[in-house]
Amino acid sequence: MRVAVTGADGFTGRYLLPELARRGHEPVPLVADIADARALAAEVTAAAPDAIVHLAARAFVADDDYAGFYTVNQVGTFHLLDATARARPGARVILASTAQVYGAQAAGLLVEDRPVLPANHYALSKAAMEAGSRFWADRLRITVVRPFNYTGVGQEGRYLVPKIIDHFRRRAPLIELGNLDVRRDFGDVRAVADAYAGLLEASAPPAVVNVAAGVLESVRGIVARLEALTGHAMDVRVNPAFVRADDVPELGGDVGRLRAALPGWRPRPLAETLPWMLDAA
Repeated sequence: MRVAVTGADGFTGRYLLPELARRGHEPVPLVADIADARALAAEVTAAAPDAIVHLAARAFVADDDYAGFYTVNQVGTFHLLDATARARPGARVILASTAQVYGAQAAGLLVEDRPVLPANHYALSKAAMEAGSRFWADRLRITVVRPFNYTGVGQEGRYLVPKIIDHFRRRAPLIELGNLDVRRDFGDVRAVADAYAGLLEASAPPAVVNVAAGVLESVRGIVARLEALTGHAMDVRVNPAFVRADDVPELGGDVGRLRAALPGWRPRPLAETLPWMLDAA
């Protein structure tokens, strides 16, 4: 299968492309600016893909350029869907959304049928992308994936786990973090790439599916794991500026629907992910 991938040079794309190739597919990076409808349409037509995995996005929630979220995540996705429906009707499409569409007050292990209540511009742009994709559902086979937090080698240092890893690698004496006791779902980018590739191959993938580990871990627990791995202990201080007033105690993804679609898929536990990241650093 010839699989076009947007955002192929991003964090997830760098793992998805080799996973697709390992499975015998032909990955084709799309490099056109998805905000440029004409250039994107020309590239999709030339690539003639059997399927598309759409990863390109504006994803850093704290970005002040709220208009950029909609230009890229919503309108850019519509350009891609329209170009694909015209050039390759019937193609399978994986759209990467986000678990943040569930909203700030969501708690526990969330199922896909939970109401969508986005609480920031990034999440709202992704929810709008999801809703708008229905306009192409009669011409494309679309699956929306909602990944929860995931990490791995190559993730930018401004994200939580790479930040903590970097402090341990440098044997820093001090680290400032937010709420240490909230428990979150921390997946592994390799398992995410495996899930996306598997959903392309599934005979009847769900219309919407969580991609998560389904296991919760606290920030304090991650620090403790890395202390045990490195033998280094830091002074861990809570910086009030990093604490969110609306933090829920526990938040993760129910993966029942994903496991039903992909019986052979498994998440990678933090016991595998953290040593991998530490060794690479």
